[in-house]
Amino acid sequence: MPLSLDADLPTGPSQMVSVIIPARNEALAIAAVIQAVQASCPRDRSLEIIVVDDGSTDSTVATAKAAGARVLELGQSENGGNPARARNRAAAIAQGDPIVFLDADCTPDSEWLQRIVSAHEAGATVVGGALDLPSGLSWMARCDYYCGWYHVHSRRRGGEVPNHPPGNLSVRTEEFRRTGGFTEQQPVAYAHEELAWQAEIQRRGGRIVFEPRAVVYHHNRPGFRNLLRRNYRWGFSAIESKAPTGAARLPRIYRYPALLVAASLPLAFGSTAYILYCWVRAGVLEPVLMSPAVLAARLAYSAGLAAGGIRWMRFGTAAAETRAQWE
Repeated sequence: MPLSLDADLPTGPSQMVSVIIPARNEALAIAAVIQAVQASCPRDRSLEIIVVDDGSTDSTVATAKAAGARVLELGQSENGGNPARARNRAAAIAQGDPIVFLDADCTPDSEWLQRIVSAHEAGATVVGGALDLPSGLSWMARCDYYCGWYHVHSRRRGGEVPNHPPGNLSVRTEEFRRTGGFTEQQPVAYAHEELAWQAEIQRRGGRIVFEPRAVVYHHNRPGFRNLLRRNYRWGFSAIESKAPTGAARLPRIYRYPALLVAASLPLAFGSTAYILYCWVRAGVLEPVLMSPAVLAARLAYSAGLAAGGIRWMRFGTAAAETRAQWE
């Protein structure tokens, strides 16, 4: 069902922008993220920051309120957090236009929000910004970054794209509320939750634009196990989310899920080479030194692709809700 459209959108030179930040146990970092958002707000705009607390057990709520954010508390859940649900609930009460979705592990650059607003003013329905590598990350956290964001960093060329991840993403409010919102059902809710509504917007003629100058710095988590877990999770819901929507860079290959599953192992080697090529082309050579870890991550992705693809081909929309697990 489409999200409720109850709030009247403000107009005029002081138009409000809503920034939504889902958070779960982010007490140590959330204040700095909120302050960076505030510092990036254009002078001719007012700002609403909504932190959605998704069952935190630390002081995230108190810290976010003290930093100046409005906090929406979702409460504890037996199944843990659900960032897709958190974004949808906040979007339903947001008063600004556009709505900007920002992950709690992303710190914006000083011109971030101005770049997003300017791209919307130029005609973009959806604006995706760059996710860049911050300083101080561990070796494995940097590897995790390189495995995930080779298409969405500030050295990439801007322009129209088929989709964009939700960590640094903006959309015109009325257009978003005409869609079904982020997919809340697992396993899609934790990996490709943005694809369905972005496909809806494109079918209506809306434009998704990548703006590489709208930079946030993504603080990937350290650890080899985390690297494998994240890539397995991405792979597990890839076919289930991309085959029905067509929201992919190579949409035609998702018309043949059985072929993708059969080719999942060789695809790991091909995608490793492609990731390294993307970074070398951008002038970043460190990922080449990480080639064994990148390959391990892509093998985990392929394992998830095969497991999730078989599940989806067998059950389709009748498949029981489940979380992708890497053990």
